[in-house]
Amino acid sequence: MQETMPQEIEVRYILPAIRRELARVFIQEHSLSQKEAAKMLGLTEAAVSQYQHSKRAKEVVFSSTVVDEIRASAKRILAEKNNSRQRLIAEMYRISGLTKVRHILCDLHRAQSKELETCNVCFDEGLIAIKTD
Repeated sequence: MQETMPQEIEVRYILPAIRRELARVFIQEHSLSQKEAAKMLGLTEAAVSQYQHSKRAKEVVFSSTVVDEIRASAKRILAEKNNSRQRLIAEMYRISGLTKVRHILCDLHRAQSKELETCNVCFDEGLIAIKTD
């Protein structure tokens, strides 16, 4: 049996959930069309529709604190006229790095592997430090 890495869980669950919430905020709170939201996110309209109808990325539910951060990111993305793609990347990266989001990732990872019940690699700076010399 192949072990799942945290990065795979992030790609499969966390990033789509962030996109889902950004699409929701764009459409419901900023009155963008589905087409406009898809363009902002670099997705197809079909993908945005699946997010809206809970057919995609429904496994992860964010706390109100994380949703507030996503709202702030949506405002920053919409305010960026010339580099909205770069701003999207920066905001996706920022949100995925939030401690509360990292905990969701760890919970999903632990749920898939019994041997990780006491794992704390994502939060142990000593284990993930990178030498630069």
